[in-house]
Amino acid sequence: CFRINRSQFKTSIFHKTITRMVESKPIYQNQLKQKLNV
Repeated sequence: CFRINRSQFKTSIFHKTITRMVESKPIYQNQLKQKLNV
């Protein structure tokens, strides 16, 4: 259970970081999509 909670916690931080970057730099979102597609 601890590992699952820990992974979810990391995911939430990662998501928040991306959200902040996308909010501050809309262009970054396009770059992120391209990387995910490739």
